[in-house]
Amino acid sequence: MQDEIQEFIEKRFGVTTNVFLQALRSSPSANGYIMGAISELLLKQYLENLGYEVLRIKEKPAGGNNAKNSEARGDFYIRKRGETKNEWLVIECKGLKSNSEFRGSKLDNKDKLFRFLKPLAFPKPDAKQKTYDKGLKAYTKTKEDWEKKNPDKTFPPFTWVLETAGAFSVYLEGIWKTEQDLKTWIDNQPDEVFTEQAYRNVEGAIAILETHQPSKRIGEITQINQAAPLVKDFNIMAVDLFLRTGRHEFAFMNSEKISHSPTSPEHLYQNYTIDVLVKDEKTQPIFTPPWYNDLEKLIQETKPTPREIDESQLDTREDFEETDE
Repeated sequence: MQDEIQEFIEKRFGVTTNVFLQALRSSPSANGYIMGAISELLLKQYLENLGYEVLRIKEKPAGGNNAKNSEARGDFYIRKRGETKNEWLVIECKGLKSNSEFRGSKLDNKDKLFRFLKPLAFPKPDAKQKTYDKGLKAYTKTKEDWEKKNPDKTFPPFTWVLETAGAFSVYLEGIWKTEQDLKTWIDNQPDEVFTEQAYRNVEGAIAILETHQPSKRIGEITQINQAAPLVKDFNIMAVDLFLRTGRHEFAFMNSEKISHSPTSPEHLYQNYTIDVLVKDEKTQPIFTPPWYNDLEKLIQETKPTPREIDESQLDTREDFEETDE
């Protein structure tokens, strides 16, 4: 195997294995591409082991992005093996955001971490209602502004569900009995677990399981442009949790059953938080709807809408090794 790897690198890239490894270590984007390819391969194996027929969707069909079917912007068409109806589900494979803790939230000190964890560990009874109301308010304002500019058109409906409102699905209840217990736990953590390096190495005080899906899309009805996928791009998103759990395991969601962007019902959020892990206290994610770690249960309970296959979108190559895409 070692000789095979060396031969592949020298043939494809024209360098030694050492040079290739040095380049790989110095390029986060290259690491991202390879991790994405690994996740897709493992997802395909997972699906096939569950008894699904799995057909790869081209990244770029003939004609480029303009020829891309708006309902086939995932990685695979799937249906149960032996099924003859032209009813398929489109599944998209994504990874986790690698810098959530020190870029977006900037949890680089104990006070910030306490403010972040407190509402998650001790949610108020009306927390979901407030999240829902905030989303509805943002939606209503956007709808009113849009309809003033488009009086002859109908703005898409608001479809949030109260129990799963918003982009956070975190479950931290019961880890600490009181807010003071939480504060004491945080105060007892060494300073080094709040550094960027610790978070990068998944050795920080917490680990945030946040999706990463920054693709820019324009709504077909509203023409709103946001840096996030459209709800109709795929049926199911599968998220590889490796970057935060150290295991290639998947979380799944139905794009029609998760909260859409409050300012564009045609779009998903750019990022969703699946759960938060806590150093020494919670090392395994807890999956709460709209997230599942069981694809069969997701399909059974949320009933994604099947689609007819578009064969022009299929990547029919048997050997992907020789592709130059």
